[in-house]
Amino acid sequence: MKKILITGVAGFIGSHVANRFLHEGYSVVGVDDLSSGKLENVPKGLEFIQGDLALSSTIKKLPKDCNKILHLAGQSSGEVSFDDPVADLEKNTVSTLNLILYGIEYKIERLVYASSMSTYGAVPNNPISESFDCKPLSCYGVGKLTSEKYLRVYQKKLPSVCLRMFNVYGPGQDLTNLRQGMVSIYLAQALANGKIEVKGSTDRFRDLIILMMW
Repeated sequence: MKKILITGVAGFIGSHVANRFLHEGYSVVGVDDLSSGKLENVPKGLEFIQGDLALSSTIKKLPKDCNKILHLAGQSSGEVSFDDPVADLEKNTVSTLNLILYGIEYKIERLVYASSMSTYGAVPNNPISESFDCKPLSCYGVGKLTSEKYLRVYQKKLPSVCLRMFNVYGPGQDLTNLRQGMVSIYLAQALANGKIEVKGSTDRFRDLIILMMW
């Protein structure tokens, strides 16, 4: 049976994806430090490890027989990243580098990394290409881009794919967590008081990704 390691398994995206892999017959190992995810979100039927992937003590708990890694864990707010850039670096970049080294040591077949639109920064025109010269504007974006570059450095030893995710939303999203993207933030505000607070320019627009339940 194929075994997959899913990080951020107690979060909105991680819990949905873990359910799907379980349904497809995979053996699933999930990791989460529960700093923002909730234990009740963790699907039944998987092996759960609680821990911070920036710590070697957590890496040592990971199984040695996984085939693939789906790395979804991390701090996900550009705004919050300015509050504590060092913590953001640990959550998003140190954890990724630790997983890369773990993957190389145990000959993982492939790592799929959840990156972000924040790697691009300000763009002069739309649409943009993946080959666009990224100039992130937040510590979060810098950390995500740095993680991508680490994966590129180690590509021959650990094949990887980076997915630059835009605003993800869908059924089961926690509207009390106002750090999960534009849709959840605006919807929570609208439900609370009928008004939406827009920070910055109202001329901005976003691509959206809906995460459907299956």
